[in-house]
Amino acid sequence: MLFTATIFFIVFLICYLRPHYGLVVLLNINLIRNLINIDIVNPCLKCTSENDVVLGALLPILGFFIIIYRISFSKKVVYSFDFFDYFISATLLLLIYTSAVSNHIYESFEYTLRYIFLCIPFFVITKLYFLNSKNFENLLYKILEFSMNFALVFGLIAVVVVLVSGYEEEYAEYGVIMRLTIQGVHPIPFAQSIGLGLISSLFLILRNIKKQIKSNLLFFKTALLTIILLYTNTRGVIISFVISMFFVLVFSMKKPTISKKIISVFLITTALLSSVVLFLLDFESLFGRFYSDESALISVFLRFVSIEDSMDIFINNLFTGIGPVGFSYISDLPYPHNFVLDYLVFFGIFGLIAALSFIIFSIDILRVTNAYKENNYLFVILFSIFIFYAAETQVSFTLWMHKGMYLALGLFMANYSIHKRR
Repeated sequence: MLFTATIFFIVFLICYLRPHYGLVVLLNINLIRNLINIDIVNPCLKCTSENDVVLGALLPILGFFIIIYRISFSKKVVYSFDFFDYFISATLLLLIYTSAVSNHIYESFEYTLRYIFLCIPFFVITKLYFLNSKNFENLLYKILEFSMNFALVFGLIAVVVVLVSGYEEEYAEYGVIMRLTIQGVHPIPFAQSIGLGLISSLFLILRNIKKQIKSNLLFFKTALLTIILLYTNTRGVIISFVISMFFVLVFSMKKPTISKKIISVFLITTALLSSVVLFLLDFESLFGRFYSDESALISVFLRFVSIEDSMDIFINNLFTGIGPVGFSYISDLPYPHNFVLDYLVFFGIFGLIAALSFIIFSIDILRVTNAYKENNYLFVILFSIFIFYAAETQVSFTLWMHKGMYLALGLFMANYSIHKRR
């Protein structure tokens, strides 16, 4: 009770005083609420906590209302509708309709309420807040720095627990690899938090290239976050991070101009980090899940099962879909674990239209990023964060869980609207 009250007070205070930090805190509320489960004597990294209605649902909803209240302080509140607003509206209407005709009405409407209150706000309120902010760029970099430090704190907590407890994977002899996380938290959201922090640190390095001391500190933080991310052994998130960085490299940016001195520091840091990974750390602990026959085969098999079941459901329910929870009653999996397949299974042909529209939208914001990258570097930052979360939606989670992607799109579309007004 004391723990819950303390978390409530701290999160409320952050959302009121610093709403931009509050959005990051609400995004990672699952990590925060599981601090109470940390056990440095006998940790269980495989254990996940039960749903917490108070801290997992009520607190985020009230946090969003506090941010809305802060936005109301603005003399003139503005909001511009874009494709994603209409995409969300269409998804919501489809969820309500398919839930009403579903064989599992109660569960379906519960799913819909989660989408409304725990997912949509990450786009709508994020965009609303930043559209009415006085300095978008400054607030964005504050978010990046906060995300980096947040990831570092929780990452180091997880590392300390493992080191102090002497944790060893219980089934290591059978090829099971340890996945670093906070006890009670699934490795995927933990890894996403670390991944966002790592992306943030890289962009902060680029911004602080003229401040040598600060850059060196950022290099050190980046190295720590890289090692921590690797130890999460979460393939989807690590691959998503690589894809995100690939797009950053593809954009032939003229800015920022990186001095030879900084390039030298970066190469030296990379070489040292690579040496640590290769010679001091356990290679199998870092990359075992990428080549482990058992792990890889099971994962690939389940993905094929998901695709096969989803296509059968789509073909047999072409015009109606089966609603948001019907998949678990037909397949061995709880949901398709794929953003596009979710739409096909849940909504049938209408879901296919929606999914194709989203793909076209994603290609369009790629075009926008490439077109404006030299005049507005923030597009590159925001697109890389979007693609980091969007790539993971192809292998993990279900619609109401894609909070990070919604937050990234809220930031991107706010920046786009502000840029077009100038």
